[in-house]
Amino acid sequence: MACFETTEWPAERPVPQVSIEFDVDSAAGVTSAVEELAVAGYELLHPPRTEPWGQAVARMQSPEGAIVGISYIPIFHDEA
Repeated sequence: MACFETTEWPAERPVPQVSIEFDVDSAAGVTSAVEELAVAGYELLHPPRTEPWGQAVARMQSPEGAIVGISYIPIFHDEA
């Protein structure tokens, strides 16, 4: 339950059957996407954060229960 940093999924939320992540071009792009989602009325499961392996990510849950992530994974991009 990486979204909530617990071993239990919250009982008040639908149990997800799928997780989809969209990779953006930078960590700042994650924040920008989250701001757009907030303006559109979407509720995040957690704000943008950087995971120990370097991934910047924020996640939301669709009405159908899917986990949707906006992320930036440095190793997927040419950092040279």
